[in-house]
Amino acid sequence: MSWKGFQKAVSRLPHQIMSKKSEVTKDVDFDALEKRFVELGKVVERLGKDAQQFRDGISALLTHQTSMASFLTVIYDTNLGVEVSEGAIQKRFQQTPAPAIQAVNDAEAAMSYCRDEVLPELDAVDRDVVRPTLELSEIFRRVQKTIVKRQHKLIDYDRFRTSVNKIKAKETRSFNEEKEIFKLEAKLETATQDYNYLNDMLKQQMPQFFYLKSQFITPVFESFYRMQTKIYGIIYARCYELANANAQHFITNSMPITDGFEWRRSQRDVRAEMENMDLLKSGGKAWLAVSGGANNSKLSLKERANLREQEKTGGMNGPSNDVHANYGYQSPVPPPAYGAPAPAAPAAPFAATSVTLDNAPMQYQQSQAPGGGGVGGWSNHQNTASPMHTANSTYVLALYDYQAQAAGDLSFKKDDKIEVIQRTQDANDWWTGRVNGVTGIFPGNYVRDL
Repeated sequence: MSWKGFQKAVSRLPHQIMSKKSEVTKDVDFDALEKRFVELGKVVERLGKDAQQFRDGISALLTHQTSMASFLTVIYDTNLGVEVSEGAIQKRFQQTPAPAIQAVNDAEAAMSYCRDEVLPELDAVDRDVVRPTLELSEIFRRVQKTIVKRQHKLIDYDRFRTSVNKIKAKETRSFNEEKEIFKLEAKLETATQDYNYLNDMLKQQMPQFFYLKSQFITPVFESFYRMQTKIYGIIYARCYELANANAQHFITNSMPITDGFEWRRSQRDVRAEMENMDLLKSGGKAWLAVSGGANNSKLSLKERANLREQEKTGGMNGPSNDVHANYGYQSPVPPPAYGAPAPAAPAAPFAATSVTLDNAPMQYQQSQAPGGGGVGGWSNHQNTASPMHTANSTYVLALYDYQAQAAGDLSFKKDDKIEVIQRTQDANDWWTGRVNGVTGIFPGNYVRDL
């Protein structure tokens, strides 16, 4: 607002506050036109916003569906389990049915084609609907400025007219009041001319503006409707083609959403299967019970520190932070038979991996038997690198619980006294021992010398 406009607003303020409703000039015809104008302005503004939301919503929908299709291709990737280059992550093997792979590929292609076909139509929506409605809204704002100016001239007209009538109503007037009447009448005449001009012009041209508006907005609205139906038709055609080409994977397509979900879950409750996995039990620590480390989790910090000191003096390696899924994992491939003659030790289901249980290190090495190997790469515990030797009446003390993982393993509890029958110089090898009259092999780093 300019300084001159501010001065005019201040001069009009007392009249706006003190005037009575009976003193305000009313034009019923103009009031009806103004009401219709305001309503139409709101409709045009709403149409523009809806067109923008439609454009942005369809664009987001296409982007989302294309991304989801690409995610599905990763989930159903036929290359899962294929050997990867050094430094890359080895993915777990997954057998994918060929029809499922075909359905996923069809979905990705359908969404890609759909996006390529719809995006040009969205550009047309922006060009032929959004922009014209924005231009029409700007025209409405210009007309609104004229209406506001007419309201200001009406206030001036009523203000000067009221002032002149008050002075003239006096029976006796002073010389200054006579001079004031002269000035007020001049201002009243100017305000009357301005008000009548704007009021008559708006009353004459607003009906014409309404007619032109309808001629302007009707093609825009019809174009918007045709674009919407075309875009929906493109999306429906692609989805219909995809569903019919892979009907065995879209069984729930004709069902309500809730019914389809319940039907899928009735076929196989995957959620229940996942919740029953050891991976999710006890916060993912079910493997502690299998390894015998559950009791160690109850040790105090001081007791754990003492165990670490004992491990150092006993020739154990320092704790390792590398935990592999092979430990405690039940392989779907059966372990090889243990048929190696003594003093070779039977095989146990441990690969070359290291496991940390409450700061107690365990490292298992896979020994390679000459000319032999097992199913899945396992070999018999026949150590060719470190020859065994016999120690008469040698005993060791168990540091942890150990549960036999295969036939030939020796089970024991923590603090059991184990008689060593055969051992190697490496504590990370498998040793042979006897406890409670039972003979078997056990990991050397589970014990310490007495």
